Amino acid sequence: MKVLDMMRLKDKKYIIFDMDGTLIDSVGVWNQVDQRLVLEYGGIDMSLEEVQIERDSFLHDNQSSDIYLAYCEYLISKYGLNIHDPSELLKVRWDISGEILEREMDFKPNVVELILKLKALGFTLILATMTTQVQLEIYSRRNRKMLNQMNIEEVFDLIIRKEDVKKKKPDPEIYNTIVQHYHANPSECLIFEDSYTGVLAGNYAGIEVVNVYDKHADLERSKINAIADYQIHDYQEFIDFVNSVYGAHFYQRAFRG
Repeated sequence: MKVLDMMRLKDKKYIIFDMDGTLIDSVGVWNQVDQRLVLEYGGIDMSLEEVQIERDSFLHDNQSSDIYLAYCEYLISKYGLNIHDPSELLKVRWDISGEILEREMDFKPNVVELILKLKALGFTLILATMTTQVQLEIYSRRNRKMLNQMNIEEVFDLIIRKEDVKKKKPDPEIYNTIVQHYHANPSECLIFEDSYTGVLAGNYAGIEVVNVYDKHADLERSKINAIADYQIHDYQEFIDFVNSVYGAHFYQRAFRG
C-alpha cells in the first residue's frame, strides 16, 4: 500500500465515490433491517455481525440481475420465513429501511467538505453505486439532514446506479462504464471505496483506489489492505493531502470563483 504523498493528484481528472459505507454511514442500517426481517418473519434472532456476514457472502457470490430480489428469495429459503413471495419480502425490506434512511442517514465525517473542495478545484465528480434510484431519491430529496449539507444530485456530474449496469461489483462494469463515458484513461481516475468487493472492482478496472475505513468492513480488512492502493481512516486525511498539493490559497480562490 502506498502513502498519499506518492499519489499524482494533479494527473487525476475524475474522482469517483461509492455510496454505501463510503459516502454515507449506511451498512449498519442494512444490518438492522435484515436482522429485523429474519426475527419478525422467521423467529430467528441473529446478531448484527452474523447478518452482515450472511449478506456479504451472498452478494459477493451471486450475479443475479436483480440481486436484492434474489437475496430475499435466499432469506425465505434458508430461514423459512413466513412471507413466501420474494417480491413481497423485498417491499417490506424497502418499507422498513425507507423510514430509517430518511430520518437517520448521514454523510460520513468530513466527506462533504472534501467533495466541495474537489468540485471547486475543477475535478469531475462521479457517484458509482449499486444503490437503487429509490434510495437515491431518499438521500437527495427527503433526508433533510443530508440536504442541509449537500445535494447529491446537484454536486455529482454523473451518477451511475444499480439500474444502469448489469453486473455488480466486484465486476468492474460500473467503473468501465465511467471510463467509456468520458473517454478517459484509467490513470486519470481515482476511486474512493470502503469494501473489499468495491476495491476489487476498482483493481479490475485498472483504476487507483483509496480505501475509506468503515468498521463494517473489518471482517475483510486484511484482504482490503492487500489490494488497496491507498487507505484513509477519515476524509480529513485526504483534505490535508489536497491542501498540501494545491495550497489553501489556491482552494480559496477556486471556491470564490
